[in-house]
Amino acid sequence: MPTRRVVVALPVILTVVIAVVIGALVLTQDHRQSEQVDEAEAVAQDYLADVQTFRSSVIAKVEAADAKDPGALSKVIDRAIAEPPRLGSAPAYGREHSASYAEALQTRATVLRPFERLSATLREADTALEFIVAARKVLELRATDYVGHGFITTSARVRSELIPAFVRARDEFDRVKVPKGKEELAQKVHDAAQYVINQATLLADSIENRRNFSFSYRDEFQEAADAVSDYATTVKGDVAEAIAEVTAEL
Repeated sequence: MPTRRVVVALPVILTVVIAVVIGALVLTQDHRQSEQVDEAEAVAQDYLADVQTFRSSVIAKVEAADAKDPGALSKVIDRAIAEPPRLGSAPAYGREHSASYAEALQTRATVLRPFERLSATLREADTALEFIVAARKVLELRATDYVGHGFITTSARVRSELIPAFVRARDEFDRVKVPKGKEELAQKVHDAAQYVINQATLLADSIENRRNFSFSYRDEFQEAADAVSDYATTVKGDVAEAIAEVTAEL
């Protein structure tokens, strides 16, 4: 009967219609997800390009600065990296399924690290150089600049000039910040100055008591000077290596 056939066909028609609707929904969903991934990809690619430009700019400033002044170079870097590129937002699905966005997230987490490490190395080098300069100032002192050469017949200049000069140099050096791990070297420089002070005091006492006395501080000063020079060479090498690591990143 026709009526019965129509009734029987209705469920089939409804099933087909539902299937078509579901298919359309799936296609629409797939299209939206694809658009979200594309959006995330575009945002990420823009960010990665900005990072490349940012790195080039910072490195150019590093190369143009004076590496002999690590403190100033550290400030140049800190200013240069103060405003790094920003990674734009994207739909959640796009962020989760975009390979470029994943790369961008990783880049955002690490982009400043090499520059921050370099800046830290430069700050340490700046402290080291201040220490080295102060140490060399002590070790460049010469007793003969205060009492002259040859026999000394009076203790006046020993007590009024030589000893005070080495005491001032020692005390000024002791006020300088000692780089981490260089306490032994600092003590060596201090002891070298103290040795001259002690020996000069004995010299003055001997002159006043009409006794012969002489001393040399060449070995003490040379040992300390060699250690300071070795440290200066190490610091210079560390700075050069840190700069090379950063500039080689491009």
